[in-house]
Amino acid sequence: MPTTPHPDELAGREVLLLGLGAFGGGAGCARALARRGAKLTISDLRTEDQLADSLATLKGIEFRSAFGGHHEALFRRADYVVVNPAVPESSPWLAVARAAGCVLTTQVNLALRLVPHVPCVAITGTHGKSSTAALLTHMLRFLPGRTVLGGNLGGSLLEQVENLTAEDQLVVELSSFQLERLDAPQAWPQVALFTCLRPDHLDRHGDMQAYSAAKKRLLAFQSADDLALMPAHETSLDEFAADAHARVERFATEQLQPSDWGLSTDQLPWQESYRASALLMAARAAVALGLPAEMIGESISNFVGLPHRLQELKSPAGYRWIDNGVATHPEPTAAAVQSLTEPISLLVGGYDKGLPLGELPRAVARCAQLHLFGDGGKRLFQELAPDVQARARIHGNCRKAIDAALAELPTPTASLLFSPSFASFDEFRNFRDRALMFQDSCASFHASMQKSPGDKGLQAY
Repeated sequence: MPTTPHPDELAGREVLLLGLGAFGGGAGCARALARRGAKLTISDLRTEDQLADSLATLKGIEFRSAFGGHHEALFRRADYVVVNPAVPESSPWLAVARAAGCVLTTQVNLALRLVPHVPCVAITGTHGKSSTAALLTHMLRFLPGRTVLGGNLGGSLLEQVENLTAEDQLVVELSSFQLERLDAPQAWPQVALFTCLRPDHLDRHGDMQAYSAAKKRLLAFQSADDLALMPAHETSLDEFAADAHARVERFATEQLQPSDWGLSTDQLPWQESYRASALLMAARAAVALGLPAEMIGESISNFVGLPHRLQELKSPAGYRWIDNGVATHPEPTAAAVQSLTEPISLLVGGYDKGLPLGELPRAVARCAQLHLFGDGGKRLFQELAPDVQARARIHGNCRKAIDAALAELPTPTASLLFSPSFASFDEFRNFRDRALMFQDSCASFHASMQKSPGDKGLQAY
């Protein structure tokens, strides 16, 4: 792929945005490109009606459009094609673009050309990256200048970084989709942080080797003066550490001593042992960007965390209702179950991408109740021991599973954990929509219990 141009070089050039999307990234990229004088065309496989929300944010922006499908004339006219992360490398339209002589790039690559001088921590991993990125951003607010969090969390990174200076800081979360085409400036990022590496998105990448190669690309542009942070227990990252150009530091769970930061365990943003390395790496990254080490405790003590990540919801006295809707892999659910006290009622299911179940079948044996849904729930059921199957029920869809779990909670105390472990695309646009259904159902159920607590069989009001 040719070297990514500076965005200012796109003024007066024909630029095709391949994939507008529905979550703000494409629209923000379009606005930024238009501000820089690009002659913009936007094409998407979805129809104009399906993209109505995104298009509403582009009022006043001049562009040509081709919705409901791409066609070859778009690529013959284009000088540059900005490829949406959702477009796979196997798309025949990328071959058409190359044959037409187009320069292919991404909005992440364009954004990085704008801010090579801005101190940056880039974070990736199969899971845990959003919480780590949000915690680090919270810590860096103590530094002078602005701290911007962007990338995979939504919105347009190109638009978010437009006005950053060398006095600011940037935290970027990057998915494998964004990393597989990464073309960054040399000596970027100053800090690369890896949370873990597990099988995921194999339907996109084809196999674990290709998925791993996409993640590893975050190290490709670093220099010997840069830093790469990895958990010590992640043997899957050993090859990354061996091949890194940057200085590598690895962090073990047992290294976490809250008293070193002047904190008690209950003052940490999370207490689960499997998340300890993320705390340690976030603190190290903050110090690398200039946060005084003595300010680590103060900077993290009031971090409340992101929604849908072991988020405690309002619940009847004696109960814990926990939204871990971000868990679309089996591993974080297994770890979450192990961190809870019994009895536990667990909601698991969704679209099955065929990922290994790992420790999940053994971990859920601790659960008093299992409410399963979707093809993922059905596959998990088949892997359970007979005595655990006796405590499990398969429901027709996610909502039915949630309603049943709320109505049938074991008493007198129980933890209700919503941790789907499988993708959401069978019923929902994304994991957030699914998690919000759980939150809304819990809120409605709680309100009804306060009106008539005797009707539902739950104790403790």
